[in-house]
Amino acid sequence: MASQSNHETIKPVPSSSTAGFFQSRPEVLNQFHDDKAFRRVVALHLPLELFETLEDSLDRFGSLVLSPAVLSSILDAEANPPYLQTWDTFGVRQDKLVTPAGWRELQALGIREGIVGLGYDENFGRFARLYQFLKYHLWSGSCANVTCPSAMTDGAARLLKNQLDNPGVGETERKIFEDAYNRLISRDPERAWTSGQWMTERIGGSDVRNTETLARYQPSFSADESSQDTEGHSLGPWAIDGFKWFSSATDSNMSVLLARTSSDSAKGAQISAFFAPMRRTSPSSAANKTAGQVAELNGIQIQRLKSKLGTRPLPTAELVLRNTRAWMIGRPGQGTKEISTILNISRVHNAVTAMGYLGRGLGISRAFAKVRKIGGKLLIETPVHVRTMADVHVQYRAHLHLTFFVVALLGLVERPSPPSSIAQSSVTSRLMPDPHGAVQILRTITPLTKACTALISISGLQACMESLGGIGYLENLDAELNIARLYRDANVLSIWEGTTNVLADDLIRVLKGRAGEKATGALDSWIDQLLYEWSGLVNQPQGDENLQVAEFRKWVTVLQNAWSDFKTFVTRTEEQVLKYRSRYLLEQLNWIICSILLVEDFRKDEDQIAAEVARRWILKSESNVHAETAQDVGKQSYWDKVIVFGRDDQGITAKL
Repeated sequence: MASQSNHETIKPVPSSSTAGFFQSRPEVLNQFHDDKAFRRVVALHLPLELFETLEDSLDRFGSLVLSPAVLSSILDAEANPPYLQTWDTFGVRQDKLVTPAGWRELQALGIREGIVGLGYDENFGRFARLYQFLKYHLWSGSCANVTCPSAMTDGAARLLKNQLDNPGVGETERKIFEDAYNRLISRDPERAWTSGQWMTERIGGSDVRNTETLARYQPSFSADESSQDTEGHSLGPWAIDGFKWFSSATDSNMSVLLARTSSDSAKGAQISAFFAPMRRTSPSSAANKTAGQVAELNGIQIQRLKSKLGTRPLPTAELVLRNTRAWMIGRPGQGTKEISTILNISRVHNAVTAMGYLGRGLGISRAFAKVRKIGGKLLIETPVHVRTMADVHVQYRAHLHLTFFVVALLGLVERPSPPSSIAQSSVTSRLMPDPHGAVQILRTITPLTKACTALISISGLQACMESLGGIGYLENLDAELNIARLYRDANVLSIWEGTTNVLADDLIRVLKGRAGEKATGALDSWIDQLLYEWSGLVNQPQGDENLQVAEFRKWVTVLQNAWSDFKTFVTRTEEQVLKYRSRYLLEQLNWIICSILLVEDFRKDEDQIAAEVARRWILKSESNVHAETAQDVGKQSYWDKVIVFGRDDQGITAKL
């Protein structure tokens, strides 16, 4: 995959000024995804025969996302943010949302490329999610935030798929849900739908227990109101009134939302989930069929668009709902449970986006270091600069592995059986638990993955901006070089779908809740099995033990002790104390799982760079000790440079 994992080292372009960075653009562009970590993630999770099948597709897409046409669309989307035309010339309210051409072009491109649809392609079985999110990773830095509606569209598709798998769904609802599902996963921009997700309200924020929006069962329609959506389907029997304070993807075709269906104080508010089309036929056009169909919003008023730090091309609005017609999803009072399907998938999208942004930022930073001179010396030859970059690359590699481990788990949970075209032996992986354990592990680590990838993306992009000096701070007109744009957009990732503290609390709720023993047991079984295998490797007679074996033994000991301490503390400590320390526990479990994945990355082919990354991550206290001699500096500087830029002596491998 030349665009994402180029093994060829591009020679520095001689330059005495920053201008050389821009003058050498053809060679600089090739640096953006010279990303060894990405290739290693692919190798760890995809069977070789499937990777060989997909390689050309990923290579083509990696080039497409940096093509002049796509970069031009980014610039248009950023320069022309969406706006609202509330009234027409004659003072009639219309709430017309106007989005720029660049946004619409990127939206259509993502649909054609299957950024959502690939996740539901039966031909790839459990690997459909991996294929989808490998493309998604490449796409994130170039999509101008069209992946936000992609995330909600994906979650809505999974939610409706679950409904269609339920034999108790009524015939009318099934027909409507099936049509919507097929549109959500379509790769035809003329047919495809996107979906919104409306939960947040002024009083409650992310706390949906304070939902004020009310749904009334009202199956009859008055003579002056429409009873059909724009696809000719009947509108739902529920009439919804309320106010949604933070609604992204306002240009979508449908939405999934929460509303109260009961205010009985004895039972508490019952929160239910609903499917609502965004538009319906106007009553006048429905009556006058010869005049043609006229669409109007389905009882929705767009009060105003939000002004935000980042994600500026994305239309985010405050919505007033008045007699918005909808269909209930699932059972009354089960709305929070139903919509958790969307939240969990959106959190995976959030993590992949975070790593996509950071991967793009690091690519720009690497390219800059090869052409920028300070005092006659290239940044690539400046040890302290490369050391700083190496620290971020270690974080990136660890969290990229974590993210795609979660993606692989999601694929396994959704489709336990491998595709028939791939031999069973090719999909067996030490990393993958059994499907039942995968369900528990996925539920446990999805919150921490979303939380930790967001934080490292924000801090890592700040470091990438700084590595470019003043150029990094500019909102320049070169879409492919604008780290400031990525940094702005990344800051929403630690807020959307749960702040870090909310997700830390969610982790404790999983570990200490009704299914806490199952969740902890599944993690314990998975981790102990791998640690047992590792102990067997280092305890075999080795003769004259080499340094690599001694190092590996140290890793195993550190991780055995860390996991034992973690599970003992969680098991024996009361929930109130755990919640107080939830953020620390989230970070600690994140470190443990990333450590395991980095060790498995090394074990796959005993690559020496992977070994050094794992050593720095696991033995973090030792790796931060100041070098005392010039020899120490030389050794550390060598590894810093190799971690960031790779090396030519790829034949060297570590021994175990």
